[in-house]
Amino acid sequence: MSDSLPFDRYEGGGRRPLGKPRQGDLTARHGYGPHVFAQCGFECVYCGLDMRESFESWLQLSVDHVIPRQMVSRGYPMHLVEDITNLVTCCRACNDFGNRFVVPDAPPATDEAFFDLRDRVFRQRRAAIAIRRKQERAIFEKLPVMGPGRPPPPGENP
Repeated sequence: MSDSLPFDRYEGGGRRPLGKPRQGDLTARHGYGPHVFAQCGFECVYCGLDMRESFESWLQLSVDHVIPRQMVSRGYPMHLVEDITNLVTCCRACNDFGNRFVVPDAPPATDEAFFDLRDRVFRQRRAAIAIRRKQERAIFEKLPVMGPGRPPPPGENP
């Protein structure tokens, strides 16, 4: 993946608040997500999965807070943490791989400092998620392949 940022294509270049997305149904696919998808698109910003390819890929559609919500309890400004400019489209796997990320920095003093931090954190998270995906792929590739003489997966008839 390139070093470009998804925020570059957001209204205002992702450098000014766009507001908290409407909550509605509390799912990414049809509640608050469409506001994010309008800015970010329907591809995972971490791995590139296009979630419009099939119904199964559509079900993987998720939204990630680059600066995690938990940082509000550490003094980060809620209006920026919950803002569309801090949200990106991602697949569920990458969202899971990025969970539990803690930003060690002190709360930013200005909106500009927040956006600078968000950009840096995004790059860190993207790199960490890429490593985690590589580790998972290595595990996956070591799994036995189905073939003659191997038992079928649970729930499948031979």
